[in-house]
Amino acid sequence: MTTSQALAQDAAPDAGQASVGFEEIVVTAQKRSENVQNVPLAITAVRGETLEALNITQPQQLSIIDPSVRYKQSLSSGASGLTIRGVGTSSFSAGIEQSISTVVDGVVFAVPSSLSTLADIERVEILRGPQGMLFGKNASAGLIHFITKRPFLNENSAEVRLQVGNRGERIFRGIGNIAVTDDSALRIVATHNRRDGLIRNLAKGGIDTDPQDVTGLALKYLWEPTADLTVYFAADRTENDAFCCSSSYRTVAPGYAPAVINAQYGIVAGPDNLEIAAGGDAIGSSSTQGASIQIDYALGQHTLTSITALRQAKGENSYDGDMTTVNYIDSNGGANETKWFTQELRITSPPSDTFDYVAGLYFYSSKASSLIRQRGQLNWIVPASRGTVIPVVPGAPLGTVFETTTYNDVDTTSVAAFGQGTWHITPRLDLIAGARVTRDNGELNYRRDPTPGARPIPGAVAVQLEQKVAADNFSWRIGPRYDFTDDIMGYATVSRGYKGPGFSGLSAASATADQRIEPEIPTSYELGIKSAFFDRHLVANLALYHTVVRDFQAQVSDLSSATYSSRITNAGEIRIKGAELNLLARPTPDLTVTAGGAYTDARYEDFNGVQCYFGQPKVAEGGPCTAPPANPNSIDGFFNAAGLPLSAVAKWVFGTSAVYEREVSNSLRLALQANWNWQSDINFAPSGDPGTIQEAYGLLGGRVAIEDRDGRWSLALHGSNLLDKRFAAMIAPSPSTALNPGGYVQYFSPDSVRRISISLDIRL
Repeated sequence: MTTSQALAQDAAPDAGQASVGFEEIVVTAQKRSENVQNVPLAITAVRGETLEALNITQPQQLSIIDPSVRYKQSLSSGASGLTIRGVGTSSFSAGIEQSISTVVDGVVFAVPSSLSTLADIERVEILRGPQGMLFGKNASAGLIHFITKRPFLNENSAEVRLQVGNRGERIFRGIGNIAVTDDSALRIVATHNRRDGLIRNLAKGGIDTDPQDVTGLALKYLWEPTADLTVYFAADRTENDAFCCSSSYRTVAPGYAPAVINAQYGIVAGPDNLEIAAGGDAIGSSSTQGASIQIDYALGQHTLTSITALRQAKGENSYDGDMTTVNYIDSNGGANETKWFTQELRITSPPSDTFDYVAGLYFYSSKASSLIRQRGQLNWIVPASRGTVIPVVPGAPLGTVFETTTYNDVDTTSVAAFGQGTWHITPRLDLIAGARVTRDNGELNYRRDPTPGARPIPGAVAVQLEQKVAADNFSWRIGPRYDFTDDIMGYATVSRGYKGPGFSGLSAASATADQRIEPEIPTSYELGIKSAFFDRHLVANLALYHTVVRDFQAQVSDLSSATYSSRITNAGEIRIKGAELNLLARPTPDLTVTAGGAYTDARYEDFNGVQCYFGQPKVAEGGPCTAPPANPNSIDGFFNAAGLPLSAVAKWVFGTSAVYEREVSNSLRLALQANWNWQSDINFAPSGDPGTIQEAYGLLGGRVAIEDRDGRWSLALHGSNLLDKRFAAMIAPSPSTALNPGGYVQYFSPDSVRRISISLDIRL
């Protein structure tokens, strides 16, 4: 639902007028303003009004507007992340960045989860495929650019939104636009989003473990002293006083602690389970703040742009790692802080009949610090103990406290020069070529210390190490663009992307353990066509692509470790190919219909070290699974997942939306909107584990609004997941199969339950 969704919310003509085609939407996907239908890239461009109509308030909900975008949930917001065309990053390590770059007003967010709420958005641009050439760093699989509204000159106005809904939803947004002088203006945005959590802890009186409580403030100042100079300054701060992200038991093994404790509290494990009984607390908070300044200066017909930004994100969380009242690991979590500075300087040529270009320099520097702590008594219930709590470590009496703390400091710098040119060979044929030269450097300081008064968790020996990594890269894109007619354009591109090196930083067995991770290199081939028919009453876009990612950075289980820990590795190679079709139609002046779908075939070509799922046959039994050398009797093992589908990727996704707008009186307008999104089965495990499959599901949403024709106020009823379809945003085996053999846990999205709300917007 690419360009179509962006245009779907254009105001319908007055009743009785002839139907008109869709208006253009201008994007900056190539660092210059262009009609989205003329850009030779697969883009989803969505106006802020569309986000509001669909009640999209968080980046996690972007799959509603783009079927190729998915959100992979994990134990924390920092370890969760977006995927595009099946590729993304899900890691606990501070030394690995996301494959999907999050950009806000031209500034790369080193911590994508620090953008926790969406407000005052002008538009969102989702760019699919390798995009790191022009945008910052680490966009090897795609990029999501949020462009916020700038202050309006010579305007004094205010907007207020109040929204209340079920499950404790409370949303407030206040926006003020102040004309400071004739050539400057200030815009103030205040937000507060709150909702109840989904998972209730019955052992703590039924309290919610994962609510949302986000408060934000943004100040934006625009100054245009001359026709040649524009200065834009923005500063913001956001605080989130809530924990992310709770899970519940999907299946439990009879006789083990999860089954015994669930039975005591009347909890039934299953796909619809929203209850746990945990003895430890779920606590967490986070904050992000930063400032940026963008200066645009006209040098003749060229434009010189400078974007400088300094940002910080920090947070802490802790949860009951075993999710029972038995104290195995009752405190699992930590704290993190990332500070980063970016500077971009670029020059943009004016449009030309022969050749135009964009070129620039980019600098990035960050320091990421993290602490991961596990604390508990390593007690458990097993079938042989017949419901009695026993120590797992031989010789350790009940009540013995075990603790392990790991510290990571990762310093990263990146310097790049980039450029892209367009040769207008004929009035209809263009050749587009661009390149980026990058130098990355990183340094890891890692240590794992004993805790006074506590015994170390078995296998977690004291370690201290320092390592460095560096990489040089040349990434590029080239391809023709051809206008078959004024309304039909086709393009073909070949792109070589890049995601920088990093560090595992999760589990080091000794001071000589190599924690360095090599760069991730995608090569992508894409064919596309963008077209409009019937005087722009029908827009149809099609993209075909084939991508191979070499040295894919992935998190795997380190089964040679006694603690069943995880590590980051270059997993080998993955291949993704697919097709995306998007349609937009306006059959009548009052009705707009959109439809979008995608087919994705994503597979591992080479991925060694994947953990076998419970019950998977060993080699001796005719299966692929081998036992780890350090524990030959383990019920776990590992194998090469070559040929298996990429985890968390749906082969088929589809979405459609219909918007009906009509004048009901001289002063009132009625707007009706309905949307349906569907996806096929997905498997969250690279091993092909049958226990981690989320079956196909569809979500129905809608909106009914009555508004003043002049836009001074509107009253709307919103609904998402109206059929109350429970679906998991992640399914994973229990952290250690020895403690719950054959058991699984699941994470839910905020949209995994029915949500109904009513909103009032007032504009002055």
